[in-house]
Amino acid sequence: MELLQNLKRGYKAGNIVQRLLYWNVAVAIIFIIFKAFYQPVYLFLVDNISLNSNFEIFIYKPWTLITYSFLHADFIHLLFNLLMLYFVGMLFETFFSKFQLLAVYVFGGIFAGMTYLIASNFLDINSQVVGASGAIMALLFAVTTYRPNMNVRLALIGNVKVWYIAAFFVFLDIVQIPMSNAGGHITHLGGALFGFIYIQCLNKGFDMGKFFVWLNDLFSPNKKKYTNFKNVYTNNKNGQTSSQPKKNQKDEVQIQIDVILDKISKSGYESLSKEEKEFLFKQR
Repeated sequence: MELLQNLKRGYKAGNIVQRLLYWNVAVAIIFIIFKAFYQPVYLFLVDNISLNSNFEIFIYKPWTLITYSFLHADFIHLLFNLLMLYFVGMLFETFFSKFQLLAVYVFGGIFAGMTYLIASNFLDINSQVVGASGAIMALLFAVTTYRPNMNVRLALIGNVKVWYIAAFFVFLDIVQIPMSNAGGHITHLGGALFGFIYIQCLNKGFDMGKFFVWLNDLFSPNKKKYTNFKNVYTNNKNGQTSSQPKKNQKDEVQIQIDVILDKISKSGYESLSKEEKEFLFKQR
């Protein structure tokens, strides 16, 4: 009972990346239990959650475009994706909000699944695909598109530009398509493409993250509404606006953010001091 309470508190206190980790682990545990004790139920769930390459089957199970991302083939598959999600998610949250992360993760997974469906019909692939890899690739390529020269510190290697890491994964996927698990590798490439598209749309002023902001506001009407516009304060005594002090304050904050982001690009996130990490965290 105490363990459940600790998990509950950890979930509530965690950020969006940690909550996604919780969801993936929870689904894995449920499936492990069913696989061990209720095989028929396990097989039924797998059949109705995984994404099938056969469009005639998919058309009756459209929800699988979302659910397949939360199911994993085995423990190694789950562990690798959890580590990647944590690593890439932390990088993503350095620059973007939790709503934007959720948008890239969910919509990236959907786009990756659609890429798999389309490619399967051209390449005559007959299989089912599961796993969060496509959604995670979307996060990785969103960060790569936004800050390609950012340095990331890797164990035993040192500082590596994030675009090197992204290019390495794409190379592996392309090379392995003819060998095995073609559907999975195509899904990864679809996710990567979505990450690039997301940043291009964001640069043009279209933020898909607003959909999740809208959902949040819909179910939490008392919370502060999301806006792209600067606040303008009114002096009630003379009816004049007084936005300049707030504007100057925002400019100073933005300068600090730019300095920290520049430091991350040159030396990696781990080079930040504790105070700089806390400052970035408060700006999310």
